[in-house]
Amino acid sequence: MNEIIPYLPKIFEGYATTARIAVLSILLAAVVAGVLGTLRVGRSRAVRVSTATGLELLRGTSVLVQLFWVYYALPLLPGGVMVDPAFAAVFVLGLNGGAYGAETVRAGLRSIPHAQGDACHALGLSRAVTLFKVRLPQAWSQIVPAFGSIAVDMVKWTSIVSFVTVQDVLYWGNTARAHTNETIPVYLLIGALYLLLCLAVAGIFRTAEYFLPLTRSVRAVRRAATAGALGGAR
Repeated sequence: MNEIIPYLPKIFEGYATTARIAVLSILLAAVVAGVLGTLRVGRSRAVRVSTATGLELLRGTSVLVQLFWVYYALPLLPGGVMVDPAFAAVFVLGLNGGAYGAETVRAGLRSIPHAQGDACHALGLSRAVTLFKVRLPQAWSQIVPAFGSIAVDMVKWTSIVSFVTVQDVLYWGNTARAHTNETIPVYLLIGALYLLLCLAVAGIFRTAEYFLPLTRSVRAVRRAATAGALGGAR
């Protein structure tokens, strides 16, 4: 165990890299999911079909193969440029997370009764106002928990970025294991570090869910019902 101590600074430096890539990927995925999920419920059939096709292409191919394409294959194409490995990792993970998140956005928006959209149209509200002021505030209560699960998965997806020379926690963990032959302690440490990062991300999304407007409204209704039941019992 003492043999891996000299490698701990590099392992924790790699852990910071892993956390940074995870956070940036999740933020990109949130943007992609919001845009593509909204397009999936648009009125244009051509847009819906083309968006669905792109999402299936992303979800139906290996994340690792996509990462290899962006970092190794694209620079070989005519006009291709070499990209930074960390950028390639964030780009690929963000697109894939967004592809899965788009379905949660679509499902959340679909759960809102169509009658509300008709009422907004009758009141003369634009589609943008209807989306951002009426539909999304109600859909967040379904979107946020589901996207939180995807975000936790994305943290674990970052374990593949060392394949494109990103010096993350797994890269330095493997380096320490190769030089010390301390396989079990190294991988126990790496597993614990991933677990801590996953718990942190899950905690952030649970906190966000707690403060959602619809969640606060439900809690207020439950408190009122409880108070009323206690008052009636008296």
